Amino acid sequence: MTGTGWLRAFDFDGNELWSRNISDDYWSFGLNWGFASSPLLHEDALYVQVLHGMRTDDPSYVLRIDKMTGETVWMVERPTEAQRESPDSYTTPALLQYDGTTEIVLTGGDVVTGHDPDTGAELWRSNGLNPRNNGAYRLIASPLIVGEVIIAPTRVRPMLALQAGGRGDITTSHRIWSFDDGPDVPTPVSDGELLYVVQDNGVVHALDMTTGDTVYTDQRIEPGTYSASPILADGKIYATSRRRRDDRLPGRS
Repeated sequence: MTGTGWLRAFDFDGNELWSRNISDDYWSFGLNWGFASSPLLHEDALYVQVLHGMRTDDPSYVLRIDKMTGETVWMVERPTEAQRESPDSYTTPALLQYDGTTEIVLTGGDVVTGHDPDTGAELWRSNGLNPRNNGAYRLIASPLIVGEVIIAPTRVRPMLALQAGGRGDITTSHRIWSFDDGPDVPTPVSDGELLYVVQDNGVVHALDMTTGDTVYTDQRIEPGTYSASPILADGKIYATSRRRRDDRLPGRS
């Protein structure tokens, strides 16, 4: 999926199987910084979100696409009352599975929503990602699913933890905890017990997944700008920063 709307499928020999342009089939992308959401692949379908509004009055929408043919299975609009740049979302849909139920989770436009993968119907919605109605709350860090808990970052504060299983408005009924020092760009990671947050400036927090209490906080790693999401491996957190060409590591010429 490219930033200009082209979605293509290839086999492992590099042969193109099908291609289509999403923005030509529906509406042109209207995000302030260009389209940057990855598709979600689950079983026989690709789920593609286009959540925008800064540079368009066209609706936001979600697609289910047949992975073998590239044809649309369903398209549903996803309404929002977010203002200015806040409808724009660069996140990737997340797969939520619990008690034999599967849902597609989206964040953007000031809300978190869960959708039926068979129809696209919105099953539940949580407000609270933009409590001050800030017009510059575009979202970049993607939702994270840890068991039956949905972690929904926003633009630093608040990051929400929501319990799966709700229907309708779950803003208060299914909120477990919130945290006011979440990331802006990197998506958090979890080992199932702790949630690890690497902020854009290299400050790291570890939270108890159940309570949201900080196990450690304000731990600073190597100075830099952290835009890539961290990963967990072998009991360690790996975080990648970027530097300007003229930056120097401490102690090096």
